[in-house]
Amino acid sequence: MKQRPFGATGLTVSEIGFGTAGLGALFGRQSRAEQLRTLQRALDLGINFYDSADMYCQGESEKLIAAAFRGRRDQVVIATKVGYQLPAQRRLISKVKPMIKPVVSRLGLKREQLPTSVRGSLSQNFSTGYILKAAEQSLKRLNTDYIDVYQLHSPPRPVLESGEFLEPLEMLKRQGKIRYVGVSCEVADDALICLRYQELSALQLRLNLLDQAALQHAIPAASQRGWAIIARECFAGGRLFHPMDAVHQSTATSQPTERPAPEDQVTAYRAQAALESASLPQLALRFVLDINEVSVAILGMSSEDHLMANLGSICAVQ
Repeated sequence: MKQRPFGATGLTVSEIGFGTAGLGALFGRQSRAEQLRTLQRALDLGINFYDSADMYCQGESEKLIAAAFRGRRDQVVIATKVGYQLPAQRRLISKVKPMIKPVVSRLGLKREQLPTSVRGSLSQNFSTGYILKAAEQSLKRLNTDYIDVYQLHSPPRPVLESGEFLEPLEMLKRQGKIRYVGVSCEVADDALICLRYQELSALQLRLNLLDQAALQHAIPAASQRGWAIIARECFAGGRLFHPMDAVHQSTATSQPTERPAPEDQVTAYRAQAALESASLPQLALRFVLDINEVSVAILGMSSEDHLMANLGSICAVQ
């Protein structure tokens, strides 16, 4: 696994990062033991960057990272996020998840089968009090004294423009509870607002063959500042990884941030990959990794099979 500098922070990270949004999901097929083995296997194979968020699977993602790397904390770079608040329904689910997950698996229930009243709606909070409280909760779940990269999670433009989030984040830095501050931008243009703040060290941006907006201004400008660039959705929500029919079948469960991709674009890239004797995932990953400013490309993984499939694409690229 190749390593890259994480901007000007002094950290060195694997060029591929482990996206943990799917770890610990109530509706996931893998057991906790299987997910722990996947995380540990990833580190053994050279992946040292792990991206999470306090709201991923009601905090279970952070807990799995803690359990997987107990005694190996100094070998991993942990990035997590703050900003989303779970509704009361999901907070309750987190408390009873160990008891109800076997029932969900046995009945074959899926998230989309639950009514909105049961799932609840997410809200956002970037106030000083909430950021400080959320950081303490993440530290507890991660079972660590510090977070390497603490990111705002898709903050709206008014929040970015106000700059009020800097005070609690700088306080956490002074206390040694976080090392570096970043922003996971919802759209590339939000990065241009972030450039106002020299306190930042990293930007997380959507970047793939179907969405190259970040290349126009955001990535060059952030790189000039010495900021690390974290690329996400490198396979465009699976559209550049799975066969087209599988993508159609998974549309109903897509994340809100995923954008529908024109089928003709995907078809054209698939044909290009074939001409180059490559697979579509290999072509997609090569596009991201060939951008020198990218510090780490996050690939979502939830099983060892998924991990090995991603690594297969990486080996072909290298």
